[in-house]
Amino acid sequence: MSPDVANGHLLEIGQSIFDEKLKLCDLTEGNVGLLGDIAEGNPRRQLSKGEIAKYIDMSSLSTTGSYPSGWIEKAYNGGMRFANGDTLLARITPCLENGKASYVNFLNESEVAFGSTEYIILTGKDGISNEIFYFLVRNSNFIEYMVGHMNGSSGRQRVSVKDALNYPIHIPEGKTLKAIGQRLSMLLNSVSANSKQIKKLSQLRDALLPKLMSGEIDVSKVELPTPLEQNSATNGRLSARRFVFSVARIMHAVFVHALSERSHMIGNNTIESILKAMQNTLDARQLKQLKSVLSVNLNTETIPDNDNEANELLNSFLTAKELEGCSERTLKYYDSTLTHYLKETFVPLPQVDTEQLRTYLAEYQTTHTVGKVTVDNIRRILSTFFSWLEDEDYIVKSPARKIRRVKAPIRVKETISDEDMERLRDGCETPRDLAMIDLLSSTGMRVGELVKLDRNSINLIERECIVQGKGNKERKAYFDARAKLHLEEYLQGRNDDNPALFVSLSGDHERIAICSVESRLRSLGRKLQLPRIHPHKFRRTMATNAINRGMPVEQVQKLLGHVKIDTTMQYALVSQSNVKASHRKYLG
Repeated sequence: MSPDVANGHLLEIGQSIFDEKLKLCDLTEGNVGLLGDIAEGNPRRQLSKGEIAKYIDMSSLSTTGSYPSGWIEKAYNGGMRFANGDTLLARITPCLENGKASYVNFLNESEVAFGSTEYIILTGKDGISNEIFYFLVRNSNFIEYMVGHMNGSSGRQRVSVKDALNYPIHIPEGKTLKAIGQRLSMLLNSVSANSKQIKKLSQLRDALLPKLMSGEIDVSKVELPTPLEQNSATNGRLSARRFVFSVARIMHAVFVHALSERSHMIGNNTIESILKAMQNTLDARQLKQLKSVLSVNLNTETIPDNDNEANELLNSFLTAKELEGCSERTLKYYDSTLTHYLKETFVPLPQVDTEQLRTYLAEYQTTHTVGKVTVDNIRRILSTFFSWLEDEDYIVKSPARKIRRVKAPIRVKETISDEDMERLRDGCETPRDLAMIDLLSSTGMRVGELVKLDRNSINLIERECIVQGKGNKERKAYFDARAKLHLEEYLQGRNDDNPALFVSLSGDHERIAICSVESRLRSLGRKLQLPRIHPHKFRRTMATNAINRGMPVEQVQKLLGHVKIDTTMQYALVSQSNVKASHRKYLG
């Protein structure tokens, strides 16, 4: 994937995060304020008359990208002044309607630049992330508002910074602003790095191409090692002899000549960019050979792994998974697992092979003393990550494809007996705990689904509730008469106005957290001397009881919210007595 295409994808992801997660322009979210509450317009920047500084004119602003096409240096003689972190927006027709804007992160520290007087400059107040305002000016609702507040004669209409700061917005809580601002910051930093790389490569091309075309660089005299023979067609790619080494020969000649005159223009980042650009044309072995030829003949050291790039790819992966609907817990699991992998491996992501992954998994199991289930979970996450890299054209082929599922021993997991279930109910000290136990045992819902329930999610008459499962998928869950009675008793005793179904017993009666439910049940089990009482055990018990009493497994699958029926069968343990009775019934 070329850097400019990658930039387009990154900005699309950033805009989706801004529009769908931050919802700054969605006034239905509550807590409505003005843009001026969190942003400063046309901030004061110091630049002396006649001082030489970077100047960006209107034509340099992009209508889609965040990076200007260029700038010049000239003496300051007036105009809007700005620094890193500021967002530039054209305020005059038709530039505003066309989306002329830019985010400033290309200046040196403390450097001030200037531009047209027809810019509006936005920056954050009181630590608010500046990157948020670039994606604000790319929001269609904001542009529509700005266009609607234009004044002046036809053809020269413009909008004032005062009108911009009076734009009504939904102001999220500080934690949300900070978290999303950090993500948007990483995305724009990646866009900036790609844009600088494009500019350097363009300069290199412009400097070397005339020498190559004029014959000043003689490619024919370059000698390279003879490539290993291989079939001429591999997945639609050219053979090594016909393509890879001809490319390497040209690269070698051009770069050796360039080194003598322009050694400052080339380095490991450029070589990595060439390798990335060739990924769709060459297979992994060919890429490795090309890299070796470039590195050796350019007299460079082995190219180290670019930690920043790996971390940026990880952040982009997590952002993509968040947009796909993965839960916060899943994202944290992805993050911790992949961060550990990236810290332990020194191989650049495009060069990771199957053997390296197998070695990592084997060493992880040995050094961390974990079971095969944990190792298989890590394998699945690595497979998902490398498959995403392949889909996004960062690598040619996922090295995790050939690694099979790790087989783990199947153990019979315990359920809660009817007697122990009654002891748990009798041991509850509050109506809330009793209602929780009955709801968990009769619906089989996950603890994460339990804590998300609101009062209006419950239909006591029909004895059903709407549950938000994994991937934000909603389904109906059903509870028994006992759970209905205990829910009614619990709700009648509530004297707060929190919409959550289950809240804390003291303080501000906040929505109960998953860890609180787990701790409460664990403590209750220990007090009653019952083995390993936890929320998931109620789910397994419900599934097992349903199947043992004759409910079709497809219906149990629907109740539990499983996509695959194999997952349901892992929860449901058919009792041995039922197997014996069926054998006598059908086989004598």
